[in-house]
Amino acid sequence: MKELEKKLGYSFNNKALIKKALTHKSYVKNKTDSNERLEFLGDAVLELVVTEYLVYQYRNIDEGKLSKIRAASVNTKILSEVAKTLELFNYLIVGKSEQKEGIMFNDSILEDAFEALVGAIYIDGGLEKAKEFVLKHLSGIIKEIVETGMIFDYKTHLQEITQRSFACLPEYKIIREDGVEHNKIFYCEVFIDSKSYGVGKGKSKKEAEKDAAKKAIEKLGEKHV
Repeated sequence: MKELEKKLGYSFNNKALIKKALTHKSYVKNKTDSNERLEFLGDAVLELVVTEYLVYQYRNIDEGKLSKIRAASVNTKILSEVAKTLELFNYLIVGKSEQKEGIMFNDSILEDAFEALVGAIYIDGGLEKAKEFVLKHLSGIIKEIVETGMIFDYKTHLQEITQRSFACLPEYKIIREDGVEHNKIFYCEVFIDSKSYGVGKGKSKKEAEKDAAKKAIEKLGEKHV
């Protein structure tokens, strides 16, 4: 754990917190002994820290765009990549069968572990220490997102198109799940006015919905987009 603390740039006063932040529910009999509650807390702290940073750092950007930047900054892909940079997969505590399945490398599991660490640091050192940790790993990413415009939201864009051109909202339906419990691929079909406009896939239901929205936008083409 000392090795990990060095990578995190934070030394825990309560060492039990860092262990709990890295303990997956598959390893314990009681879910309250896993990192799920810390992940729940960390998710809220993360959103607060990033929101405050955006509000004061980018005063000339309106709230609607800031919301999209925030969503792009704390999505599964970004947080799991940060977790991989920290090599959290080497420190996750999981059940034996789950270890054989390799769930330590699952993006959503890594995202949860990162959020749990944020929650643990918040409890151990307070909001300022949690803020330091979050911004150390995310401020550069946020800057890149703002400068490159990587905030395109396919679901929001599709909703705008369907409201304008069809006077209805898109409907998403998970049609299939493949793989083991902690390493699944989800397939989602999107419907507009009861007609199918594409099937997307992803490692989470949200990712599958976004991919389906992208497929629908491509199918609709320039006439509507």
